[in-house]
Amino acid sequence: MNNKILTIQDISCVGQCSLTVALPILSACGIETAVLPSAVLSNHTAFSNFTFCDLTDEMPKIKEAWENQHIIFSAVYTG
Repeated sequence: MNNKILTIQDISCVGQCSLTVALPILSACGIETAVLPSAVLSNHTAFSNFTFCDLTDEMPKIKEAWENQHIIFSAVYTG
């Protein structure tokens, strides 16, 4: 059985949310997890200001690379 999960989330460099929270929990459960970051933020949006780099245009390219390598996920988790 393929026990590999893909999580699609943003990553905040400061602040405990999204990918920085999900990844260690999934890992502690013994689940192999791949990440597809949707954006990189300097800090999460509860701060008064932040920088934001949208990675939407890169996502199809990453997906295509995985398809070319026959990488398959048993589940997708978004947050």
